[in-house]
Amino acid sequence: MTIERDPWYAEWFGEEYLALYPERDDREARQQANFVRELLAPYARLGRMRFLDLACGTGRHAVALHDGLGCVVGLDLSARLLFQARRRQGPARPSWVRSDMRQLPFRAGSFGAVVNFFTSFGYFDDLADDARVVREVTRLLVPGGAFLSDVFNAERVVGALAVREVKTVAGARVSIRRRYDPSSRRVESEIEMGSGEDKRVFKECVRVYTEHELRSLHRAAGLSVRAAYGNFDGTPFDRGKSPRLILLATKSVGRAAAEGGR
Repeated sequence: MTIERDPWYAEWFGEEYLALYPERDDREARQQANFVRELLAPYARLGRMRFLDLACGTGRHAVALHDGLGCVVGLDLSARLLFQARRRQGPARPSWVRSDMRQLPFRAGSFGAVVNFFTSFGYFDDLADDARVVREVTRLLVPGGAFLSDVFNAERVVGALAVREVKTVAGARVSIRRRYDPSSRRVESEIEMGSGEDKRVFKECVRVYTEHELRSLHRAAGLSVRAAYGNFDGTPFDRGKSPRLILLATKSVGRAAAEGGR
């Protein structure tokens, strides 16, 4: 496993990130979680724990999933985002865990379902680390369990990339520059917030994956892709039109016997 020194995601996912994307709110999360819960409930019930929300951020999806079925764990690397998650009010809330997704602190076969929302994948410099994440997901799933991954549709995003965007957030000027690097297959963004001595600069760098590539990663990790959706309304994936690429994959029952014999 490659551990980067001061990777961009260690700095970016905090208060500034939350301020930049106010539309990513609890209402949106509930709508998406309703689709996920209906789709994955039969798989989730197979596990001692129902759901792992992998890279849960402030916990908006984890809370919505927990309200429907219970036994949900939200995991993220960002202490600042998890602090926001723990502040959520209510009589019963998910468990919150801080960890790197490449080495998950749970026993094999702990979960009936794992979900990974909003392109929280493709961050690492080494592509082998992305493959490691999918293998870890497979390890955590109970035989017959399911993994739902959600990334942006690479072909649509790259083809219509807004290279420059300027807007005002909480009274401050925000300038965003984006570029696609075909050699690394990454969308790189530089976000400038504020001006003068108060100016702060952040970066995003996300590796784009096509449907074929993601299917291959899943297959290599021991998962079988059952369906591909283009959004959280259940429409089939269309690489020319869909905003999202959402894959539903399952772990075979025979996988447990193979793992146990190693």
